[in-house]
Amino acid sequence: MTRKTVLDVLLHPTRMRIVRAFAGTGERTARDLANMLDDVPQATLYRHLSRLTQVGVLTVTAETPVRGALERSYRINPKAVAVPAEEIGAIDPEAHQKYFSVFVASLLEDFGRYIRSGDVDVQRDDVHYLQVPILASAEEFTRFMEALMALINKFAKRGPGEHRIRRTVSIVTLPEKHAKPD
Repeated sequence: MTRKTVLDVLLHPTRMRIVRAFAGTGERTARDLANMLDDVPQATLYRHLSRLTQVGVLTVTAETPVRGALERSYRINPKAVAVPAEEIGAIDPEAHQKYFSVFVASLLEDFGRYIRSGDVDVQRDDVHYLQVPILASAEEFTRFMEALMALINKFAKRGPGEHRIRRTVSIVTLPEKHAKPD
């Protein structure tokens, strides 16, 4: 599979949710995923699991007989989901527009699912959405992103624990093309 094919497969709102469901764990069964993504019809979930497995994003780690069927356990293939910077730079602008559009649509769907849950309290739930312009040289911004990624990775690697609530953190950085350096 080409990297573009893998990105095209990954950048689908339901498949993005499936991949995010693996955060903080080694593997999950289809039943685990069905419980976590209870608004996704089972046939749809299995179709997406199959597609993610075809392109190598997921690997089947076990098949266990359960009531006459095989229950598969899956694990994320970290090499398939890590896109090297040089490959990201080689993606044409139109493809980036497509990928970003899917990313934003996924954010909108995630927020809509939260709103439709019927139990909405943005203060209690620590819901945030904001944009913060910062001024930084290229070198300063690189250090900022490295520090931010180190902090994110520290928390993303944590497994389930008492009082831990799964949260999705989405970050977008964009240069303001009209801005001039200070």
